Amino acid sequence: MGKDKVDLRILKTRKAIKEAFLRLVQTKGYERITVQDIAKEAMINRNTFYLHYVDKPQFMERLFQENVESLNACLSLEVSSIHEMDKDMFATMLKTIFDDIEANMIFFKTMITQNIYPNFSVYLKEAFKTIIFSGIGDHRHDEKIKIGIEYMISGLVGVICLWIVEPENYRVDNFIEQLSEIHYSNMVDLLKDT
Repeated sequence: MGKDKVDLRILKTRKAIKEAFLRLVQTKGYERITVQDIAKEAMINRNTFYLHYVDKPQFMERLFQENVESLNACLSLEVSSIHEMDKDMFATMLKTIFDDIEANMIFFKTMITQNIYPNFSVYLKEAFKTIIFSGIGDHRHDEKIKIGIEYMISGLVGVICLWIVEPENYRVDNFIEQLSEIHYSNMVDLLKDT
């Protein structure tokens, strides 16, 4: 058994804490929740919470980082350069992003609707930009590229947030098709001279 393996009990406890927290935020709001509330809802002892997390803000930060890292993994391009990406690869990347968000919908919806992280969409934009800029190499300081990428990512994050808030009103396949058409063509046009 390797040192990197996490005990199943620890995983179950952290999952219970996360689910309890997200349920409570929906009903009480972030500010009114105490560690005792979370522990009671998760059916654990308060000291058990403290074995895993220092306090509520640190727990929130870890939960946020966990989900952003998951999105970053979705955005990691399987090509050495964004120049090598074709439209199908772009659509597949978008599908992976939407699938990941859908698998963690309660978290993302809570972040957006409960205003726990007031600048949550800014964090999403920064995560997307980091990956995209890593794929374009030396052109990250090019003014035209910076402006174009900022514009495209702002639109992409806006659409993703729209879907998170009202998933029942939109079909993911339509989003992916439309976003692929808009963003892939714009990306190619933006990068064709680099």
